[in-house]
Amino acid sequence: IKVQQYNVLRILRGAGRKGIPTLDIVERMIERAPGVTRLIDRLERKGLARRERCADDRRQVLCHITPAGRKLLDRLERPVADAEEEFAKSLGKKGVAELNRLLETLRRGRA
Repeated sequence: IKVQQYNVLRILRGAGRKGIPTLDIVERMIERAPGVTRLIDRLERKGLARRERCADDRRQVLCHITPAGRKLLDRLERPVADAEEEFAKSLGKKGVAELNRLLETLRRGRA
């Protein structure tokens, strides 16, 4: 899967059993994707996510992670953590602090 798909799966997992509306996924994404609907379409075709109409508001679509999506995230957790750790080592403490500062500036700019 691609990085954006991984990000969406993590968001879906974090949403829990109640699911999450598509527009809320866009707000939580690290890297904004213009075609979040197409992203979720791809995850659905792979059996990693599913959608359902909200019972209270039929205009709203809730997205959920599937058991296969959870299993994939579980499998990727260690390799992703290892890659992040290697990246952090290459930056050093000052570099990581600067990266965090820049990311926070970007986040504030999007809000």
